Amino acid sequence: MSKKATFENLKSGLEQAIAYSRGQITLKTRTVRLPDPPRPMTPKQIIALRKKKLHMSQGVFARMINAAPQTIHAWEQGRSKPSGCALRFLRLIDQKPDLVGQMLGIKKQRSA
Repeated sequence: MSKKATFENLKSGLEQAIAYSRGQITLKTRTVRLPDPPRPMTPKQIIALRKKKLHMSQGVFARMINAAPQTIHAWEQGRSKPSGCALRFLRLIDQKPDLVGQMLGIKKQRSA
């Protein structure tokens, strides 16, 4: 974007802000429903997700979610818990395990 275009965008935005503050225009608003925070996962749930749904070792699973193997081990031993972001990601993987294959570029094997 050129300097002139950037200036014009800023100028337009400021003019709209002034018009709004004077009651000359109303702004469009939209209500967005945010999802509830993810429910915690027990160590057994994390193990089941990794072993039964994804069929992965701790090391492979850790690499897949970009975490240290020690982190996965600590979650599964109950010594620590996944953070909010990691927990949301684990819940997504739990609901849609096929996403893992898509993320890693693994094509689903067809049964013979």
